[in-house]
Amino acid sequence: MNLTTSMFLSSTNISLVRLTATDTSHEQSRGLVSAEVRHSFIVTCLVVIGQIVCLFGIGANIASIIIFKKHGFDDTVNISLFALAISDLGALVAQQWFNICVNPWFENSDIPFSSMEIQNLTAGYPRRYFTKTAGWITAFVTFERCLCIAKPLKVKSLITRRVAIAVTIGIYIIIIPSILPGYLTSYFDWKFYPTKNRTLLGLMFTADGKEVMGSSLFVTDALVPLLSFGCVVVCTLIIAVKLKEKDKWREKVSSEANTPGQMSRKNRKVVVMICVISGIFIFCTSPISALLVARSVEPELTVIGRYANLTWLLASLGMLTETVNSSINAVVYYNMSTKYRDTFRDLLRCRSK
Repeated sequence: MNLTTSMFLSSTNISLVRLTATDTSHEQSRGLVSAEVRHSFIVTCLVVIGQIVCLFGIGANIASIIIFKKHGFDDTVNISLFALAISDLGALVAQQWFNICVNPWFENSDIPFSSMEIQNLTAGYPRRYFTKTAGWITAFVTFERCLCIAKPLKVKSLITRRVAIAVTIGIYIIIIPSILPGYLTSYFDWKFYPTKNRTLLGLMFTADGKEVMGSSLFVTDALVPLLSFGCVVVCTLIIAVKLKEKDKWREKVSSEANTPGQMSRKNRKVVVMICVISGIFIFCTSPISALLVARSVEPELTVIGRYANLTWLLASLGMLTETVNSSINAVVYYNMSTKYRDTFRDLLRCRSK
């Protein structure tokens, strides 16, 4: 596996330089999708739609952070959702800068650096870090609600406030090593660009970059996100099955009130809300997950392989859906949580006054 391909899987970053390649005939030969279609699709997904969604999501996650902080952290769900909002906000800020960097008008403006390369360390890796933490936090909160519905009498003793804080902080710390290889093998320096006839600040790599990235790639950028994706899928399926079972049980004993082991209405609403969030996560992260799996089957499905144009098209779609996933949670909270909705309206009233 070469270094350029490794950079793509780790942050979908440095290989974007090839979007501005002058060898049109070579680009056209890269299978199934033309260079023009690829370029138009990337601009539409990232430069236009992506930036709009990012701006909305940044504002929405800031509001969520404020609201969950106002609600306090006595409830373990608030702790997890607060941490998830922070991860989503970080991913969106990095994605917004990424979208600006891949904007051809920005790249071709009179800036003293190559935006296609600068975004590698300033946007690509930070974005992947926050999307990974968001994935594992989503897995944790889904697992917690899975326990809540499967073992309602024991969940409070298993997932305490201290445990929830420790797990969320632990996720942020454990994911850090997954981005370190990229920062240890690349750096910024001045270099000459013949196509622009200018010396610009660009990306350079250390001599051992290929070996370091090749050895760490599978674990850091395939296994880590796919495991969190799998955990969310399994826990969501268990929640759906258990909810269906409890609905049938409730119909049989509907005449009995406050039956031991029965979930409260509030807890059920939280479980359903988390289930919706998990479903959105599964749907929005499926394109990138599918691309990672497909690439293991078809080695040419890379940014420099036979199907390079198709790879970029799928990667751009995947980044857009991940952006939607990071932006839409606040909408779910607003529509499914009365407490969240009331606090949000209070914030608006205070702001207007």
